[in-house]
Amino acid sequence: MDIPASRKGDAVSPVIGAILLVALTVVLIGIIGAVLMGFGMPEPAPILGIAIGSQGNIITVTHLNGAELPAGSYKILVDGADKTAAFGGTVDFGPGIQLRWDSETEKVGVVSVVYTSEKGVSTLIAEKRIGKAGSGGGDLTILHADGHTYSLSIFDGQWSEFKVIVSGTISGMNTPGREILYQDGKYWFVYDPCWLSKENALDSTYRVEDFNTYITTTTTGRWYPCMIEILNNEHVLTSADFSSGTTFKPEVLPLELGKLYTDGTNLYMYNYINATYPTVKTNYFTSTSSWEWMNIGTISST
Repeated sequence: MDIPASRKGDAVSPVIGAILLVALTVVLIGIIGAVLMGFGMPEPAPILGIAIGSQGNIITVTHLNGAELPAGSYKILVDGADKTAAFGGTVDFGPGIQLRWDSETEKVGVVSVVYTSEKGVSTLIAEKRIGKAGSGGGDLTILHADGHTYSLSIFDGQWSEFKVIVSGTISGMNTPGREILYQDGKYWFVYDPCWLSKENALDSTYRVEDFNTYITTTTTGRWYPCMIEILNNEHVLTSADFSSGTTFKPEVLPLELGKLYTDGTNLYMYNYINATYPTVKTNYFTSTSSWEWMNIGTISST
């Protein structure tokens, strides 16, 4: 049976249309692919594990496993500020490497690690909120206590700075005598100079509290701590705390090492230690002996 010519044309037309549609699709895919290749596809971020932690003032960024980050390809940000160099992040950052930064008096909110590819694409690799309060980063010779401001007269510097000095010695050195050191928002009075080894000075996590566990004794049986924490976050004693003369009221006793007293002009710290330390303390104030009440500064505001 013959098929009419008109019906033959009807059968061929859809086939040709389909072929043309497929060809057009292939052409478009090629054009789009060429355009995308011209712009360049973003590189995938490296796969790795990073842990961010803190201990006191020390902030750590540890590479646990995975790809190595070449020096210059990553940044360590603290609240958006670039602290890479402060962390020692000028090295290839690979598994097992820990970068550290002593934040000292600075406030630390969020710590972030950002990787930037060769094509300039930045990727957040790790982030953690530390939430460490700062002390304002101001003059550390100024001490705030009980609503008043005092100028310290025997301030020697920061514990971290002293450790740097000791780390440059052959074996270590004594702490400064009868001076004040600062660390992590606290002030420490050097009651009795003690030896700090070079090994401990090189340990960034070694703090005054660790050092102060070392207590010396003499042939007299008296015990001496190396450091006394200044209790500036407590009530500062005044003449209003006397029951009579220079004797303190029972409610403020027993006196603790590091307790502060002011006569309205000078600031004194209690540092008397007797043979039965630390159970028995005196209950009077006298400014005649620095071995009982040490004059550490003067009031600068009310």
